[in-house]
Amino acid sequence: MMRRRRFRLLEREDVLPGGKADDADESEFDPIQIKQGIRIEREHTKDDKVAKEIAMDHLREDPRYYSLLRLIHKD
Repeated sequence: MMRRRRFRLLEREDVLPGGKADDADESEFDPIQIKQGIRIEREHTKDDKVAKEIAMDHLREDPRYYSLLRLIHKD
């Protein structure tokens, strides 16, 4: 069984090293966007920590990523 490596950055665990938000803290992002992101990213993982890291990586690219995603998929 392969063990997952964990890294500590800014008082949080980095379970996906190499992402765009590795040096970010959750408080830098809109909590509503984070919540939406975790819910959406659960399509890819059952681990909420991983889903949050994926969401933060997307939000680093665009702070409104999940609001815009909803608009795109509304049609």
